[in-house]
Formats: sequence, C-alpha cells, structure tokens
Amino acid sequence: MLYWSNLERVLECGSEFMTVSPSKKKPVYAALSITHQAVELVVFNPKSLSVEQSFSIPLPDGVIDPELDLVQDSGTLKEALKQLFRAARPKVSVVHLSVPATLLRLVEMPKALDAAGLYLSLSSEAERYKAFDNTEAVVDFFIVNNPQLPASMQQLMLGAIRSDVLAVYQHCLKEVKVKIHSVGLEPLNVLRGMAGTGVLDSLVQQVGTDAHWGMILADPTHVRFSLWQCDQLLEFRELAMDTRNFASGASDPMLVEDLLEEIRRTTKTLQPVLWMTQNIPSQLCDALSGHLECPVRNAPLGNAVNMAQPVSLAGIGAAMSSVVPFPFDLDIIEGAKSANTSGGGSSKIASGPVDTGSGGGPAWLIPAGLVSLLLSGIATGALWLLATSVAGQVPGVQSKVDALKVEVSGLESRQKELKRKAELDQTLIEILETAKVRNFVYVALTDDLKRKTPTQIWIQSLEVKDGLALTGKALNHKAVIQFAKSFDAAPYTKAVLIDSIMEGTMGPNLVYDFKISGGVNLDKSLLPSQSTPVSKSDAKPQTSGA
Repeated sequence: MLYWSNLERVLECGSEFMTVSPSKKKPVYAALSITHQAVELVVFNPKSLSVEQSFSIPLPDGVIDPELDLVQDSGTLKEALKQLFRAARPKVSVVHLSVPATLLRLVEMPKALDAAGLYLSLSSEAERYKAFDNTEAVVDFFIVNNPQLPASMQQLMLGAIRSDVLAVYQHCLKEVKVKIHSVGLEPLNVLRGMAGTGVLDSLVQQVGTDAHWGMILADPTHVRFSLWQCDQLLEFRELAMDTRNFASGASDPMLVEDLLEEIRRTTKTLQPVLWMTQNIPSQLCDALSGHLECPVRNAPLGNAVNMAQPVSLAGIGAAMSSVVPFPFDLDIIEGAKSANTSGGGSSKIASGPVDTGSGGGPAWLIPAGLVSLLLSGIATGALWLLATSVAGQVPGVQSKVDALKVEVSGLESRQKELKRKAELDQTLIEILETAKVRNFVYVALTDDLKRKTPTQIWIQSLEVKDGLALTGKALNHKAVIQFAKSFDAAPYTKAVLIDSIMEGTMGPNLVYDFKISGGVNLDKSLLPSQSTPVSKSDAKPQTSGA
C-alpha cells in the first residue's frame, strides 16, 4: 500500500509491503475504486462492520485506455467523480484510492537492499516493460514466503502503475476537493476484500489447509492466474487477452481452450479443488468447470461484512485498509480481534460500550445491614424492604434468562446448520476425489490403448461408465485374446471378458467382430500421490490425470 503525506513520500520497508506513514489524523474509512468500467465510492463503518454507503457510476468506453491504463478523457472522469461525491452525505473529503495495476509480476530481490534501494530496484524492474516507456513507475509490493530461495534472496509480488497516470488521478481528485490518503492496486485490494468479508476464511474451511485453489482475475486486456495453498501464493501467470468477448465466451471452444491451457501451465501437476474468479461471466465459469471437473465460480462478498447493496471487492478491500493492517497471510479477521482485545497493533476496530452494571448487585445490602445494627426493632421493615428489592429484580433476571434461552436456541440452530454444511462439504470432497480417480482412469486407459492395441485390431467404440464396454474388428481370434489378456494386470480394470467373437467380412477379406467388457476400479489408491503402487506389473500407465 502506498501512503501519501502532503507532497512527500517517505520510504519505509514494512513487514510485508512498502508504506509511507501518514500523519496522525482521524482514520479514513472511505474508498474510491476506479476501474475501466466504473467509479465507485464505499464508506465503511468499523464499529458495526458494515458498508454504510456505496455509490457507483459507469464510465463510457474510451475514458481509460485498456492497453496502458492511460486516462484519455480526464474531463469525463472528473464529472463522474463530482456526481459520485455529491451523492455521499456527509461529504467525503479523504479517500483510499484503488486503481488498476498496469503490471503485476513475481520477482526476486536480494534481502540486503535497504528501503530506498529496494524501491529503486523495483521501479527499474517495472520500467523494463513496454507499458512504462518514457515514464517512471510507481510501485507497490508484498513479500511472498518462498523457502526454496537462497537465504540471501526474497520473492516479492510487484505491482506498478505509471506515474503520469497517477498524476492525472491526483489532479482530478484535487479538482473535486478530495484528498488521497493512500493508493493501492486493484488486484491486491481484491484479495484484501476477500479476506475482510470472510470469503478466504470460508474457502479455507471448505477445502482444508493442505488443499490447493486457484484465482482468476480478468481485466479488459489480460487475465491473471494464481495458485494458492491455504493463504500462501505458490504460482502466478499473466495472459494477454481481450476479455470483452467473455460475455459470449462459453460458446467459443477456442477461448475456453486458451484459458484451460493457461490454467494447466499455472497448476502444473497440482490439482486445485476449486477456482475463484473476478469479472468472468457465470456462463464461462460453467464452461471451465465442465472441463476442469471442479467448481469454478465468481468470488462472493462473504458474510462477515453487512452490506445493503453489492459493492466491488476492490472497493471494500481499500475501505477496510484503515481498520486492519492486512498482512499478506490474509488472516485479518482473527488478527483484528486479537489486536483489539490486547489493545496493541494498528487495528482501529472499535468495541461496543461495556455495561458495568452500576446500581445492580449487592450494593443495596450495605445500608440495610447498617440499619439492622442501629435499630433492631425495625428488622421486620428491613426484611420487607429486602423482599421488595428482590422482587423488583426478578423481572430483570427473568428477561436475562429468556435472552439466554434465545441465544442458546440460536446456537443450536447454528450447530445444526454447520453440521449440514459439513455433510455437504464431505459429499463434495467425495465427488471431487471420485472425479480425480475417474480422470486418471480415462488417461491411463487411453495411454494403454495406444500402446497395447496390436496392428491386427482396430477399435470401433469405447464406453466407460460403471463398467468397460469395447467393440472392434480383428483379423484373427488370437489377436483378440491377447488384446483382452493385456488388461488383466491393469490396476483400473477387473474381470475383463470377451463377450463374443463373430465371423464377418469386409470386402473380400475375412474379419472378426468382437465385444469386450469388464469392471472399472475407481479406488483412490490408484492416484500417483498415494503410497500404494500404481500398477500390478511393469505395463503401468505413466501419465496422471491433469
């Protein structure tokens, strides 16, 4: 996150991203998100964890150049910003700014560099790309944990925008009398929004801490693919692609195949259990899901933040940047709670008022005891006062008991809901595991058919469902028998039988029509990742399902 203080930028190497400490002023909970399609204002309430206000105004095509993210029509952008801030009450005067990232890359840098040297090196790295010709790069970064690097090196996620583009944004906001508190890049603010609204926490609970998942972020001219394990970034790729035709992309097999190829390059041999997307139509998600045999869906906003109407993940992520520090591990909800409890850290989450219980408890017993000591003759009156006081407290106690009963009932309902969710998640896991094994069987069977089919046989049909059914033609009986026997040692088949061999003709030649059937073994121990051997013999398939 890049923080601005008046006209100066003081570089300071933070724990996980470069910051410039702002002056000690009232925290800012408003965010302005500028994308190629719209400008959006989000006002966040840290006490109630809710979005108090959100306004969005679409931008016409051509205001921001999709190729280099240049502002081509500052007048139209300025008018849209005026309308946006005019709608907010009370007036918003300071914002966290979220803008598109022109560049996003994984880079490696020496740990010995100081803050100024690291910033200069990252700027030079960004300026090597064509998008930054003849201009300076304003960079943002966070450190990525990579234990495979030498001890003297570190890996960083580098984000950058052109300094002249940022100057245009600053000028437009100055014209509408709004100050910039911080500047962040849209892809990183999307991740902050996912963390702040509980999406990542829910996702990790569903897939488990050891499972892999993917993220696909689409911008007008490129798509960014990332592979994660729990909350750790493992791989990142970027593909130049015009995403404006994604609306009809589900019916374009070439577009789907291009995306699938890039996904395979990102995941390599790993198999993510689901993919989260941003700015990709649901029809295209469904098309990708059918090929990947795992869920592909747009990232929801989650339920940890109350929202009267939908807002973008980038906007909510930028707005929450003053509430919690957003470390890269993204475990910010629990971190914010612990920071608030201990009174330390930079969390600004305000706790609600605490009822000290003044006037309740045994305080009234003191005057009653003194009166008893001074004048024992009015003991009966004191006891009467005691009884009256206790009777007066009974309705309050009863109301608390009723409230506790309601709370317990709510917890029981929540427990039942979590139990149903756990059962649903277990069913999904079983489906995914079966899909992995079935995919492996398909690939292994295809590989074996290529290697084991003799030249005297040609296959006409193949069907694999609950069992194996294969038909074809052969030049002699012996070839059919040897072909069927070759699958006896395969780990994914069982009880392979020749159903029939019938004599026939093909032109002047004598041929034999045959049918072969057998069972299919879908045991997950077949997968190469398991310790169980993949094959019963040397003729085992070497290719795992991707």
